Amino acid sequence: MEYLSHKLTDYILKKEIIKQDSYDIYQYGFQCFLEISVSTICSIVIALLLHMLPECLFFFLLFIPMRSFSGGLHLKTYFSCFLASIFVLISTLLVVKYIAVPIIVSLILYIFFAILILVIGPVDHPNREVDSHDNHIFMRKTYLTVLFSLLTAIIFSVIGNAKYMFLQAVIFLFIGITALIGRILYKKN
Repeated sequence: MEYLSHKLTDYILKKEIIKQDSYDIYQYGFQCFLEISVSTICSIVIALLLHMLPECLFFFLLFIPMRSFSGGLHLKTYFSCFLASIFVLISTLLVVKYIAVPIIVSLILYIFFAILILVIGPVDHPNREVDSHDNHIFMRKTYLTVLFSLLTAIIFSVIGNAKYMFLQAVIFLFIGITALIGRILYKKN
């Protein structure tokens, strides 16, 4: 992605659309756009192949904000992160597709990992220094996302939607595990 983002930035620099002093900003923007686009397109293609697009969209609805605000394990390269993310998505969708779990079991699993995530708190990554103010904001956004997910868990439990309750539990299981691994790996001395 870095190679393509440099080529795109070189092209718009050559066409004099940008100036040299803006090169790094545009290159970074192109790289982020390409990485997010490839990940999103691959995820949607996988969901379509599994006939699980609604489940994939619900996965995105919870997974993306929870990982963004609560932090956790971060891999060193885009490619390793991409592969891990695809593995998590495929694993989640396949488990939910082929395993049926009673709502009460899913609810207990969800509550356990939601509490674990809240207890661990935002996990700082060494490459992204944040201060206490940033951590407070991340924690507040994590609380709001957990509150939203709790409301959906209650709705799924009340209406008896075992599939989506289990999906939510598996999402929180993966987020909780990566948060715990990140906390252990990045613990400040």
